[in-house]
Amino acid sequence: MLKHMVAMAALAVATIGPVTAWAETAPAVTDLPAVMADYEKSGGFAGIHHTITIDRYGKAHGVAATTAADFQLTAEELQSLRRGLGGISTWDSSQAGCDVSDHFTYTLSYRGRHATRCHELPSDWRPAIAQFEEMVARHLTIRSTAHGH
Repeated sequence: MLKHMVAMAALAVATIGPVTAWAETAPAVTDLPAVMADYEKSGGFAGIHHTITIDRYGKAHGVAATTAADFQLTAEELQSLRRGLGGISTWDSSQAGCDVSDHFTYTLSYRGRHATRCHELPSDWRPAIAQFEEMVARHLTIRSTAHGH
């Protein structure tokens, strides 16, 4: 009987060892998808403030005024956005145009780069900014519904 108990104990220890080792090397729950891109537009006469954050899988979170939304970019939208952001070579921030009344301030972050521009955008920013603004219009603008009275 003692031999049987020793054998069971040895089996239990052998079984626990690998499980413990796995638990120590398992990925942490906090390993979430990295942010691929951030967009922010603020200013103007109405004092708007729009933000959109997109992860590498195309999951997006946007905020505009009192509206917040989570949405998923299609594969085509994500590819187009990557192409637009990848085409940006003007990653230096500039205060030019920030003194213009009612100007808009744009901030972009992509692949470790971050820049802020005011009023007039560099031409290489325009395709990406247009796509972000379309996302704001589609996902974050409250549309009034006519009830046909």
